[in-house]
Amino acid sequence: MSGKMEQSSVEIVRAAFSGEGPLTSAKQLAPDAEFDFTALYPDQPVLQGVEEMRAFRDSGPWGSSISFQAERFFEVDDDRVLVFVRATASGRRSGTPVQTLVAHEFTLRDGLIVRVKVHPDRADALKALRVSA
Repeated sequence: MSGKMEQSSVEIVRAAFSGEGPLTSAKQLAPDAEFDFTALYPDQPVLQGVEEMRAFRDSGPWGSSISFQAERFFEVDDDRVLVFVRATASGRRSGTPVQTLVAHEFTLRDGLIVRVKVHPDRADALKALRVSA
């Protein structure tokens, strides 16, 4: 009998949010993870890898001030977790604070996050993934 229990997908994603920079530096992220923001930015390609994600984050109007707070976790299936997220940031030039409520869909493989897809509308995300709130 092994003394180490496997973490559930929800536990892995929750742990990713507990550290600094959940989408750019969490140890739970695969180095070649995909980041899909196309529902928010249709002209933006799917980002490949943590370094591309960091560059995207740092080049935006919010710079590295953006932060993500997980508000609620939903287990979609064994490999996917939906998280209601509050994203906050300050404008790089104006310093004006902004906030948005979105949903992040995480796909996991072998205990690592391999894909993050952002859904701009939480209700639509629940419906698309057939999850009950």
